[in-house]
Amino acid sequence: MVEIMKVPYESIEVKTSTDELQTISEGDRIRFITENGELKKGNITKLKGTKPEKVEIEFIPSDGKHKETWSVVEMQEGSLRLIEDDSEDDKEEE
Repeated sequence: MVEIMKVPYESIEVKTSTDELQTISEGDRIRFITENGELKKGNITKLKGTKPEKVEIEFIPSDGKHKETWSVVEMQEGSLRLIEDDSEDDKEEE
């Protein structure tokens, strides 16, 4: 039997607001802005979808009260990114 270390569907590659590519995986802390202008932050629990335009991200928001699922089409372009350290978690959107 072959030992699979990582299934490719556990990660997505996104273009940031500065046109850089960033890999985002299940378990990562993220932030994004919804089309309505609401800032969302939390930990990814699952990535769903097989086509780029159909990807949905299930995550637990920073308040930890419930899971939410958001489609990438409901996010402002370029707003999805990793939270790499605690100081970034405190930043407001530029």
